[in-house]
Amino acid sequence: MVHSSYKDDDFKSILSPYILRFLETKETAGSDAKCYLSTLRDFDRFFSREKLPSVCVKQSDFEVWRRRLIGKAATTIYLKICVVGQFLRYMARLGIPCYIPVYPRKPKNLYVPYIFSEEELRRIFEAADELIFLRRTFRCSVFSIPVLLRLLYSTGMRIGEACSIVNSDVNMSSRIILIRDTKNKRDRQLPITNSLYGVLTQYLAKRNKLPLSDINEPQNPFLISLNGSPLTGRSARHWFLKILEACEINYVPKVGPRIHDLRHTFAAHVLDRLAKDGMDMHCCLPILSVALGHKCVSDTECYVRITNQIYPHISDATSTFQSIFSQQSQQFNNYETDRIAISKAYRLILFFISVSRTRSKPAYNTFLCEHIRLLYRLYGTKERH
Repeated sequence: MVHSSYKDDDFKSILSPYILRFLETKETAGSDAKCYLSTLRDFDRFFSREKLPSVCVKQSDFEVWRRRLIGKAATTIYLKICVVGQFLRYMARLGIPCYIPVYPRKPKNLYVPYIFSEEELRRIFEAADELIFLRRTFRCSVFSIPVLLRLLYSTGMRIGEACSIVNSDVNMSSRIILIRDTKNKRDRQLPITNSLYGVLTQYLAKRNKLPLSDINEPQNPFLISLNGSPLTGRSARHWFLKILEACEINYVPKVGPRIHDLRHTFAAHVLDRLAKDGMDMHCCLPILSVALGHKCVSDTECYVRITNQIYPHISDATSTFQSIFSQQSQQFNNYETDRIAISKAYRLILFFISVSRTRSKPAYNTFLCEHIRLLYRLYGTKERH
């Protein structure tokens, strides 16, 4: 058995031994097998229902399976085809002739994050506090919802990361939360602010009164329901919709606002505060990128564009940054007559490499190094290696 989230008998077709070996290979390489499970279970059931006699997957077999995806979201179709495509490539490497599909073009993410106002956040937190008194069944997870929402907004962590926190990850004495099982497979530490410290202290005081013997065991979940079971993302999303309804904040299915928008709101509000405090955005953006758990600073730039639309005063503070990172192919010809911009860009690139060299893709580091050399030539200094 490779992963605790499934059993060998989850797969029943003649492809099952190959699927299990594929998943084992992925986990050995450091990938998360859970990302492949749903799609491969579906593909396995299709193979079993169709009673296909051979493990050699033909193009006609694949096309029949793909037609079953019609009606799903474009991103879902793209991801499922990519997963099955990887599996079929694995089969081909084993010497089993299989059709290798051409991956479709990755659809653009057209979702526009919803940025909550401070007034909306106040109403959301108040509604969460009142909700806890309405449902007090033994298995009700609403017990942890008030602290969860404040945790998401105060730190910018993802909902999955919050639900994965165990007791040993929260160090109240040093005021640090360790985030594991992240989307990008990189642990990180987040600070506990003074206001969040007070919220966590109240939560722990109430939690310790529950009649559960092992509630404080280091590896037990930090966010729990009244019976000690861990809070799940699905349950959190359910209660968040109830809270939006209580706050009279309109929710549109598949549009939002979503609970994940608390993370977007955190990023936007941080940038707003930094700009108002006169901070150097070129140095602060890489730090925010690390806090959000992004692979590289370019992933954080989307928050800058979003925030510029809401807080126009940020635009001037980030204009140089956007011109550098908007497109890697962009040349610095416009900087020849602007030595101030060159100096800022030079400091930004050196700072970025110093704090996140290990987190950048090789191609991206090459891009940065090429522009450092260009900046040296434009700035009239001797190039360093």
